[in-house]
Amino acid sequence: METLIFYTTAFFILAAAGYVVTTMNIFRAAIGLTGVLAGIAGLYLLMNAQFLSAVQITVYVGGIMVLIVFAILLMPEASMHLRRENPKWFRFIGGVSAALVFAVLAYSITAFIGAQDAAGTSLEPAAASIREIGLALLSPGGNGFVLPFEFVSVVLIAALIGATTIAKRTPNPETKEEQE
Repeated sequence: METLIFYTTAFFILAAAGYVVTTMNIFRAAIGLTGVLAGIAGLYLLMNAQFLSAVQITVYVGGIMVLIVFAILLMPEASMHLRRENPKWFRFIGGVSAALVFAVLAYSITAFIGAQDAAGTSLEPAAASIREIGLALLSPGGNGFVLPFEFVSVVLIAALIGATTIAKRTPNPETKEEQE
């Protein structure tokens, strides 16, 4: 049953990711990205990592996606459909490049797993309690992640200040005449 759930979730993630990169509407792409992030939270549940799944939903789906959608809706061009035709050779090179990257990643992953099996080490993660995760996130010592944690908060505050600045900007009189 877990295998069926895994393949269904993986198909959903791939379909949503394909929608994100192929849609011409930026708002719909953001909604598709929300589906990708929610699907990844489902994969965390399958791996019995409930804390990571909750963090994925809370931080990425709940926080970052709201910020992205807010920024998109502040842009007047958000509802425009971007239509751009690329030459066929450009699309061919893009497809070949994507296939090459996929092949290199697949080979690297299988080589890594083979090396782990040959060394006799397991890929099972060590279980950690929520207290241990909290201490690791917020401890300033060598094994702590307080600096990246604070860096992310500064980046989010800068994004909010930028969104507020864009929202308060007065329209240029020349562009206002063009819109009418």
